[in-house]
Amino acid sequence: MVGLKGVMMIRRVVAMVIALLIMGLQVAQADMLARMVPDYGLVGEARFKVMFFKIYDAALFAPGGTYQADAPYALRLTYLINAKKDRIVDQTVKEMRRMKASSEAQIEAWIPVMEQAFISMPKGSYADFIHTPDGRLTLAAKGKRISVIEDTALAQAIMDIWLGPKVRDRRFQDQLMGRKK
Repeated sequence: MVGLKGVMMIRRVVAMVIALLIMGLQVAQADMLARMVPDYGLVGEARFKVMFFKIYDAALFAPGGTYQADAPYALRLTYLINAKKDRIVDQTVKEMRRMKASSEAQIEAWIPVMEQAFISMPKGSYADFIHTPDGRLTLAAKGKRISVIEDTALAQAIMDIWLGPKVRDRRFQDQLMGRKK
């Protein structure tokens, strides 16, 4: 039979184990960005809105806080709404078409890849789009790898939505890229 002191000891040990697991999980989440973007620092931040609706906050990270397209970098989107996967795919396709990122046939061919790679994002969650120097794109949510897009043209088309020459909102891009105006 376990006495009151024994029960209290067990509770403390269980609480300590849970705390260590949570701390370990947080470190593992932070490590993914740190592993893939060495010495990362904040380049800039911006909020994306459609009319009066706040959609997401964006933050761009790069080594030493300096963005270079051919170096590793990460774009973090923190969702301010519940974003369903099909809506994310639809909006991505719409932007690619607007930017003329590729031929209509190629964009159509990319849709199943994006449907497989993207996930729904609940309000308050974040997704990292981690671009590697070889042109691949790792998608992560809450620090956990969701998918890797190997097609470098698709990866570039996705990142061009925020960082490319034909962005929808130049002011948003300037803030994200840390440019002063």
